[in-house]
Amino acid sequence: MIVEPTARPRRRLVTWVRGHPWRTVGLVLLTGFLLLNLLAYRHAGAMLHYSSEADRTPTPRALSNWQKAKVLVCGVTVPRPENTRSPEDLGPTAETVHFVADDGLGLEGWLLTSPSPRGTVLLFPGYAAPRSSVLTEGRAFHALGYAALLVDFRGAGGSDGSANSMGYHEAIDVAAAVQYARERGLPGPLVLYGQSMGGAAVLRAVAALGVRPDAVIVESVFGRMLGAVRNRFAMMGVPSFPSAELLVFWGGIRAGIPGFDHSPAEYARACDRPALVLHGAEDRHARPEEGRAIYDALTGPKELVVIPGAGHTSVLTAAPEPWRVAVSRFLAQYAAGPLGTGR
Repeated sequence: MIVEPTARPRRRLVTWVRGHPWRTVGLVLLTGFLLLNLLAYRHAGAMLHYSSEADRTPTPRALSNWQKAKVLVCGVTVPRPENTRSPEDLGPTAETVHFVADDGLGLEGWLLTSPSPRGTVLLFPGYAAPRSSVLTEGRAFHALGYAALLVDFRGAGGSDGSANSMGYHEAIDVAAAVQYARERGLPGPLVLYGQSMGGAAVLRAVAALGVRPDAVIVESVFGRMLGAVRNRFAMMGVPSFPSAELLVFWGGIRAGIPGFDHSPAEYARACDRPALVLHGAEDRHARPEEGRAIYDALTGPKELVVIPGAGHTSVLTAAPEPWRVAVSRFLAQYAAGPLGTGR
């Protein structure tokens, strides 16, 4: 029998595999592990560094099975968040303001004031979102009698940069906004409001940077970075282990943060300020039990409100009346007058 030249290497490979089954298994596992690391490295970069492409990858619920498979291999596309509104959308007294974070990055915001505000609320948006995403909340706080400062995190809108760190470095932006508000002489009490990643940044600013607001409102915040990544895999319908762990590891390397230790639930232990925790009962990105963990860890006066029917979105948009009732009650109790000089 004549053996074709191209068949000889194939036969030698089959012979070697049959003669070394355990080595073969080891090589297959090692190759798979290296490929998983490569994919995790790419995914981490895609999630933490904003793209110049215009179209963002849809949410897992909106993806077909084929699209989900493509995302798992190629990663997500997250364009740089840009504001689609103007300060005039807040009201005639709104203005664009600028200030600088301690690490030198320039930050931008919108400030809405009134002649005699009852206090000032600083608003911080979620992951890959500009300040215009909390415009509805800014109006709502203003309607309750408060000045409102809507802030673009680093990498978003009018602020410098092109990356995010899931709320870790953004805590520096929270501290800078608080310093700006105090130097500007904005009236107290000073309330920090953060959605999702914005809430994580608020809690870290209080825990790690010594920020001392008069009250805190956090909405739809994840308990741990690892948990947030696991939730995303669950929504894609695929097992999270060990991919979630690898993604957090490489994400920490690429963002320069301790990914496994990035935990708003742990930061909350250092927050002794009056705090309101808002969470959607149908939130799958940050599950209600994560909001409960943050609430349980808080050490000051606190309240937890879980809104039926709301997911990982603006709770005010999903359930306007429950949001307004909870927020107005909290502000009336803890932020309707001077609570102290803060820091």
